[in-house]
Amino acid sequence: MGSLAKIRAMRDSMSNHERRIADFLLGNVEVVRSHSSKSLAEQVGVSQSSVVKFSQKLGYKGYSDFKLSLTESVARSAMLPQAIHGDIATDDDLATVAQKLISRKNLALNETLMANSEEALSKAANALCEAQRILLFGVGASSLVAKDVAYKLMKLGKFVLVEGDTHVQVANAATLGPGDLVFAISESGLTQEVIRVAEAGAARGADVLSLTRFTRNPLTELASHSLYCVANESEARSSSILARTAQFMITDLLFILISQRDSKANELFERSRQAVKVLRQLA
Repeated sequence: MGSLAKIRAMRDSMSNHERRIADFLLGNVEVVRSHSSKSLAEQVGVSQSSVVKFSQKLGYKGYSDFKLSLTESVARSAMLPQAIHGDIATDDDLATVAQKLISRKNLALNETLMANSEEALSKAANALCEAQRILLFGVGASSLVAKDVAYKLMKLGKFVLVEGDTHVQVANAATLGPGDLVFAISESGLTQEVIRVAEAGAARGADVLSLTRFTRNPLTELASHSLYCVANESEARSSSILARTAQFMITDLLFILISQRDSKANELFERSRQAVKVLRQLA
């Protein structure tokens, strides 16, 4: 995952000093690449040690490694479709709104893909393949994603538990055990209902697969496998538009990976198509 995407993804969970550094970096990328840690600290108005610690929080050994990653991140960003700058305004015409929305979604999808290593995605797909029972749970917009992937997994013959009621899902989680999996979806990773379900499953020996924003949170602390979504919702947060788009991309990708691993997938899909075809003929 590029350094710019990491900064955007982790900004909300940063301290005030860290946010000052993050905001300066995001607004002055070209200038920052020529700064030493000392000169950057002076520009932002923080200590040099704060800049070094900021770099380490992002996962780098130090400021030098961070600067190198920043250069690579800028180069990659230049290759992506260029977003239309500015917020979606109330007086924007339909074409402008559509272009801004597409640009934001494309950025969310690309940054989400970069946030998840091939190894992490492969291990998550294997965990879903090997699980005896899978409990899927999310609240609000994440519940739509949970139901969608649950229905897809059912087509592969997976034993899936999906239910919108928290009490029912906590009870279901309490029946899980080793060999089972809780797939917990929460953009923030802070949703108490989702955490409680994951805790109930983990307490019985089930593995936990989390899908959250790119930051440490209570849900990732519980998880055996963690996947991430990157979505800056500051202007579109009212309906979790970008987060839901990114979540669907990850769950769809997992479904495809699982289908590739299942030798019976095509046969099962054909059975589903034929069953639905009969219903259509009756209608």
